[in-house]
Parts: sequence; C-alpha cells; structure tokens
Amino acid sequence: MRYLGIDYGKKRIGLALSDEEGRLAFPHKTITNSDTSSVAKEVGKIAKKEGVSKIIIGLPITFGGKESEQTKKVKEFGMSLKKLLQLPVEYGNEVLSTKMAERSGSSKKNIDTASAAIILQSYLDKEKSK
Repeated sequence: MRYLGIDYGKKRIGLALSDEEGRLAFPHKTITNSDTSSVAKEVGKIAKKEGVSKIIIGLPITFGGKESEQTKKVKEFGMSLKKLLQLPVEYGNEVLSTKMAERSGSSKKNIDTASAAIILQSYLDKEKSK
C-alpha cells in the first residue's frame, strides 16, 4: 500500500510518498497553496500516477492539545480531498515536524517536503507497531 503524506501550510504544501510496501517515507514535491480545488487536482494527479491508497495529513495541535484555527483549515482541506479524490484520509500529529526537518539539515527550499516525510514516517511507524 502506497501512502501520500501532506504538510499543509498557508502558502506551500509539502508532499511525501511512501515506498510501495508502505514502510519508508520520501520527500516528493512542494506545491503552492492557491485554492483548494487547484490543490486537490494536483494532489489527485500525483495520487493516481503513484498509485496512492491513503492520504495522511499533518494535523497541527497546540502543545496544550487544543485545536487552532489552522487545525480547522487542515480538517476542511482533508474533507475536501476525501470527497474529491475518493481516497481515505487520516491525520497524523505534525507537532515539531518543521523543527525536526530543520535540524536534519533540510534546506529552506525543501523544508515542506521534509516535514511531510517526517509526518508520514511517523504514521507508518505507528501502523507497523500495531
């Protein structure tokens, strides 16, 4: 099963793909967050081309465990993707994913895809441990 990881940002959206066995996540591409319809079409093209079976979106939760305004936007985006692409959508914790990507040495240009890969890898590791 191949997964697509998404780090949703106000300006840019980082994408990561898993290998075909769903074990390892790899940075893939950054797309501009223009509007939900355009983004969904782009994500749909990638999902179809790569044979994606499930989408994992990083969900921003505050350190206190509460939802923010951005959390609501991410959930709305996820619901739109699920409806438009007819693929299962799940959420993974994205707390500190950008900081982790920065510390791993990712360049500013690749930070969004690296964050998406961290979110996706975290999800894959949790699934493996079940």
